[in-house]
Amino acid sequence: PVRDENNQKVNIILVKNFLDEDGEQMVEAFKNDILFLGIMSYEWFPLISPNPLSPKHNGQATTDKYVSMFPGWLNMYRRPDELFPSDVAVLEMSQSDFTDTEVDYYAGEEGSIGKYDKEYDFVYVMSYPTFDEVGCSGWGANAKNWTFVSDHALDIMCGELDLSGVLVWTRDDSSACKIPPSCEGKIIQTPFVTMGELVGYFKKSKFLFLPQVGDASPRVAAQAMRLDVPLLMNQNIVGGWKYINNQTGEFFHDESNLQESITTLLSKLDMYEPRRYMLENYGKQNSGKRFREFVEENFGDRVEFPPGGQLLIPTYE
Repeated sequence: PVRDENNQKVNIILVKNFLDEDGEQMVEAFKNDILFLGIMSYEWFPLISPNPLSPKHNGQATTDKYVSMFPGWLNMYRRPDELFPSDVAVLEMSQSDFTDTEVDYYAGEEGSIGKYDKEYDFVYVMSYPTFDEVGCSGWGANAKNWTFVSDHALDIMCGELDLSGVLVWTRDDSSACKIPPSCEGKIIQTPFVTMGELVGYFKKSKFLFLPQVGDASPRVAAQAMRLDVPLLMNQNIVGGWKYINNQTGEFFHDESNLQESITTLLSKLDMYEPRRYMLENYGKQNSGKRFREFVEENFGDRVEFPPGGQLLIPTYE
């Protein structure tokens, strides 16, 4: 659902994942009363995810159906003209653009400390891992590119560069994702943490490490930038690539230039201004205004705008 800044509902629904048969029937039944738009938020959607553990893997959904199912898309692919039909309206935007920027950097959230008190060089965030005899597997490990992290990146970061870091959600009470010997004594592995604790790890780290590829809307990137933490991002990532510029961080493409990119980033820490960039370009105010303008321009005759509102904001109902 979509609401305005006064929490009033608007007759727009954003679709962020493949629908089952009932969902597709609902879209067809209500498409004249409700404006259904696609939004990039989950894995490769609307493309089929190459993750073998994705629920919609192996042809259970078709890209052609979804790119043309809706009259408009909030898109994060670099070349939307090669993906969407010419009659589909496209806006460069994703769910992570609406991350709340109205957070006081110096406020005392749980687990937080002051802006300049850095205890770790980097932080990495896992999602929904499966802990087993091989250490870490499952949908989340694949989605967050854990094999690359454990087999290549950590030896470079801990061994070659002598960095310290936090690997969030890479253990539970009895098991942990395996890390190389070069990281012993340099890495903290945490279980699932609260948002307040995650904020604390962001603040204590010099940069956020984003090695994943199949991520259309990396909210942790926006959350870190709002806390003035720069990004080291895989340049092959599906979405979120637009966040990287000379104010926010650096790209790397694989292990061949990872060390060089980290060295560049660490040498420029005093030059980055990710929080300023986030405040000036994203968050509910900036993104909500752009989304409203997009809808007014392309679908103004189909939407009932509540009185007094100026923004359109996706919700998580």
